[in-house]
Amino acid sequence: MRRWNGWGSESVDYPLPPSAADYLEGMVGSGSTIADADLDQVLKSVPASKLPAHPLIRVDPIERLLHARGQSLPDWIALRSGRIGAFPDAVAYPRSDEDVRALIDYARQAGASLIPYGGGTSVVGHINPSSEPPPSLTVDMQHMSQLLDLDERSLLATFGAGVVGPDLEAQLMPHGCTLGHYPQSFELSTLGGWIATRSSGQQSLHYGRIEDHFAGG
Repeated sequence: MRRWNGWGSESVDYPLPPSAADYLEGMVGSGSTIADADLDQVLKSVPASKLPAHPLIRVDPIERLLHARGQSLPDWIALRSGRIGAFPDAVAYPRSDEDVRALIDYARQAGASLIPYGGGTSVVGHINPSSEPPPSLTVDMQHMSQLLDLDERSLLATFGAGVVGPDLEAQLMPHGCTLGHYPQSFELSTLGGWIATRSSGQQSLHYGRIEDHFAGG
C-alpha cells in the first residue's frame, strides 16, 4: 500500500545507516525525533465534501487525504505533522475517455476545479488543492495506463496518461522499443505528469527531454 505520509510503499523501508547518523550528528548536532501524526486523527480532520454526489467520484476521507499533497519537503512536513491545510473535495478514477468527458461535464455543472493527478510525485505544489473556492475534484489517471497503439514503422506509441515509468517500459519491451526517459521519480511518476511538467531524466542528454518524444510537443 502507498505510504500516506511519505515516499513510496509502506512495505519498503529506508533505514538510515549508523555511520550516516553519526555523520549528520557531527555536522548539525544531535536532535530529537518528532512523533508522526496519527492517521486516524488526520482522517477525522477531513471536512465534509462540498461537491454533489456522482457515480464516478469518491469522497471518503482516506482517498482525499492520499491526494491532498505532493512529495516536496513542505508536503512531507505537512503530512508528518498532520497539518494538511486543504483536501480535494472528491477523487475520481476514470477508466475511459468517456469517463473523463463525464467528469469534465460534472465539474462544469458543479462549478468545481479539476486537478489532474498522475503519480503524486510533484514537488512544486500544483496537485495540492486550494483552501479557497471553488471546490476541487482530483482526477487520478492510474487506470488509464495501457499501450493503446504502436506503429512499429514510425515508432509512434499511444499510451494512457496514467502509465508509470516501469509499466511503460515493460509494455514497450516486447516490441524491442524503449522511451529512454528516466527521471528520478521514474518508479512512481507517470507519462502524463512527465509531459505536463516538461520532464527530463538521467539519460536526457542522449535521448532528449520528454518534449523531444511527445508528438505535438
